[in-house]
Amino acid sequence: VIRQTADWAAAVETGRKPAIAMDGQKVFRWATVDIAEVARQAVAAAGLETSQIDLFVPHQANNRITDSMLRHLKLPESVIVSRNIIRTGNTSASSIPMALDRLYDEGRVNPGATCLMVGFGAGLTYAGQVAVLP
Repeated sequence: VIRQTADWAAAVETGRKPAIAMDGQKVFRWATVDIAEVARQAVAAAGLETSQIDLFVPHQANNRITDSMLRHLKLPESVIVSRNIIRTGNTSASSIPMALDRLYDEGRVNPGATCLMVGFGAGLTYAGQVAVLP
């Protein structure tokens, strides 16, 4: 669903540089439905239920993806959800640490809070974890 339009050897011969192309609808579905499942698996691997999560810090790709993930995860209303993308935009791999830093700066993190983090990105890579925050 994400691909390079031509290989570099062909680009040398033709002079036309390859580009990245993607099927946006399939990528969006993957980033919402499939990654929500990754988040659920991370919670289960931590021995918890989604009702025990205090904070949710997803990769800050865009708010539509975050909103859709929330619908699929069915987290309690009490969960603090990071929306740092509004301030910083999509900062790629640094989006989760930057979002956490902002939550700390705003005083929204209580010691011992249970935080669900899920990252995803280029090449359809992903990871999820639950951490107890200091």
